[in-house]
This record gives sequence, structure tokens and C-alpha cells, in this order.
Amino acid sequence: MKNALIVSLKYNPGHFSHLVANYNLFQDGGIRPTLYVHPGFRALDIDHQYDTVTAAGELSGLSSIDVAVFWFPSVRNILEVLRLRLLYKSCVIYIYHEPFDSILNYYRSGFRIKKILKICLINLVNIPVILLSNRIVLPSAKALKLYQRKYTLLNRQYSMLPLLFDDEAGALPEMDDKTCFSYIGTIAADHAFDQFVRFADHSVRLNSFPGLEFLIATRNEIPGKEMEILKPHIASGKVTVRSGHAMTNGEINVHYKKSLIVWNAYNRSMQSGVLPKAYMFGAAVITISGNENEFFDNHETGVAISDNRNLEETGNAVSEILNNRDHFIRNCRKKFLATFYYKSNIMEFMKLVPQNILPK
Repeated sequence: MKNALIVSLKYNPGHFSHLVANYNLFQDGGIRPTLYVHPGFRALDIDHQYDTVTAAGELSGLSSIDVAVFWFPSVRNILEVLRLRLLYKSCVIYIYHEPFDSILNYYRSGFRIKKILKICLINLVNIPVILLSNRIVLPSAKALKLYQRKYTLLNRQYSMLPLLFDDEAGALPEMDDKTCFSYIGTIAADHAFDQFVRFADHSVRLNSFPGLEFLIATRNEIPGKEMEILKPHIASGKVTVRSGHAMTNGEINVHYKKSLIVWNAYNRSMQSGVLPKAYMFGAAVITISGNENEFFDNHETGVAISDNRNLEETGNAVSEILNNRDHFIRNCRKKFLATFYYKSNIMEFMKLVPQNILPK
């Protein structure tokens, strides 16, 4: 049997879902998978289901490494891609989640200079990985368009496939369990966290949506200005905050399960891992017109608004979802299973793998 390596050398618990989905995809496709990951991921494999290595020295236990899939940027990727290609003759596939946009667009989205410089450094790390990989995978049409504009001189072997997930919900969620409008994930400048807080504050003060709770689940600390706004609502129980520490995948899933609506009205977005995870658990998204991607269906899997600062427009979107709960829950689940579920992508993903590696 041929061997595959799924590589993620920087720890982020939110990435574990993609690694597991890729692992299961290879397993179902008849190729023996191994995770090569940051040691922090071991704690997320609670039942020890996945063959895992955390150091280059452990790779010697594998008889061959026929294909290696790299997820997410890390400066260590450069050395590991070289090692795998030279020593193991591996076919290297890089999932290029977010190609570099432009300094001006990052600035317009609200990023400060320090963050923009960090993004520039990440781009510099990505360039040699792109150059050295056998194939690049872009997870959305936006990412593909940026890649075609900026990177084809580095590597012309590229394809587009959606982000991969296993079905961690398992079934259509119970409608009565879904009581929250949620902000889940990183508090980034381009995610318009301040506008979500502003809407939550406005809605709670006016009691606009009786029975609807607001939930914030992030590993970041809540900025001081927003925390002052939220404090009285946290005390009243109308807003729940889970912040300041990394969450396990299971903890993240609990938050999605409780969500009827998930904030995706970002100022700027290439593609969002939050969107497919929301769909997985039957949660509709609110996004911005013109910023949505091809995986969003207006009035089917969520509602698009023209301006995330417009309280009335956001309120109308919330009302539409509340009044059509069953419609949105079912459509989101259907979209997830057809688009992001790894089982729906096995054939397309295996086309990326050299034919001599595929099982007969």
C-alpha cells in the first residue's frame, strides 16, 4: 500500500478538522495516511485514532512517502518540502489557503502596519513552498483568481478544490437547540468584530429578538472597548463570551451546534473556514454583498447585507433567518454535504495524485 503524509507544522486547533478530513479521504481512497503535525495536535486526538508523527526523525518509520499534503504556512515547510522531495521522491501538494492580496487592500480592511508586515513575511515563506511543490490547490474562486494574477510564474500546476471537512455534526441538528447568533473564530481587523458587538448591544437593549442569544467564541482576548459594551449583557445572560484561550475542536463544535446564525459579514474575505463549519451544523451565515464567495447562496444558506454597519439591514437579515429556520438549516446541511464533505471530494482530490500512486 502507498503512503501519504498530511503536514501541518504550526499549531492551530481550528485546523484539525481539515487534517482529519484529508486523513480520512486518503484512507477511503486506499492510501495509508499519517499525520505529520505540531505536537499540540496530539491532545486533540482524544481517542488516538490517527497515526501521527511530530518530528522529522519519526518519518524513518515509514517505508515510503509517496504523496505529502501541506496545510497552512510555516517557515518549517520549506525544509520539509525539500526533504520529502529529495529523500523520498514524494509528490508534494500545497493547500494554499489564502494567496497574498495587496498591502492597500489589507490596510483598507483595517489591518495595522505591524499585522500587514507579518502577512508580508508569511507571503515570503509561501513563495519557495509554491516553487518547490508539485501542485498547488486553491480553495475558492477568489483565491484562484489571485493566484493566477500573481503566482503562475512560480508554479503552473494548480487546481481548485473546496476546503475539506469530515461531518462532525453527524445529523441534522435539532432546531430547539439552536438559540444563538454567534461570532466564532479569530478577532481580526477584517472580520468586523466591532460591528457584531455593536449589533448585539443594539438588539439586546431594544429586546429586538426575544429568545435569541448572542455568543462570542474566540481564543483572542476581547478588546477593551468592546468588552465595556458587552459587560452588562454578559451579566444579564443575554450574551455569552468564551475567550482568551484556545478551544478544542469539540468545544468549537458545541458553539456551532448552538448557533442558528453565524457572523460572516467580514470587511474582507478570501474564503472562510467559519462558513463551511457553520453549514456543517446547519447554521446560516450573514455576509456582505460583493464579498461573498461561490459557496454562499443568498436566501438559501444565509442572507447578504450591503453594509455591516447598517443595524436595520442586519436586523432584517436576522429576522428572515429566524422566520425560516427549517429552510435555512436544511439548505446549509445540504450545501455542506455536497460541497465541503470530504466524501464528496474523493474523486476530484485523487486526480491530484500521480496515477502510479493510486491503488489498482
